[in-house]
Amino acid sequence: MDLKNHENNLRIIGKIFIVIGLVLVPISISTFFFVDMFVDSDLWMEIRELDVVLFELRPPAGIAYFLPTVQTVGSIIFLVSGYGLATEQRWGNNLAMIPAVLLLFKFPVGTALGVYIIYAIHHEPKEQELVEADELA
Repeated sequence: MDLKNHENNLRIIGKIFIVIGLVLVPISISTFFFVDMFVDSDLWMEIRELDVVLFELRPPAGIAYFLPTVQTVGSIIFLVSGYGLATEQRWGNNLAMIPAVLLLFKFPVGTALGVYIIYAIHHEPKEQELVEADELA
């Protein structure tokens, strides 16, 4: 992988991250609406009144908002790191490690994409590849 292809691959990965982030935004918003409906439902009231053997379990309503908050933070991280990679910012490489590691848990496509992204971010073109790239330019 020469320097030109390496930079091009990072820009493509950045664009993929931006698309993933944009897909996650409406999912996060709809999850917030679902949690609002669930917390106001009778089922949530029954869960709040659930008696366990030795104590009463009364979960706070705020705990239901944990998942949509994590999804929103994840979509922001995907968008920001994608922008950093697409515009060839150095901080974009460092920040892109977070979504790359998160993708490793989404088997099988996310795992393959995550491994490739980690490889592409940490791959440093060798001197011979840099010389060849300069000769072609």
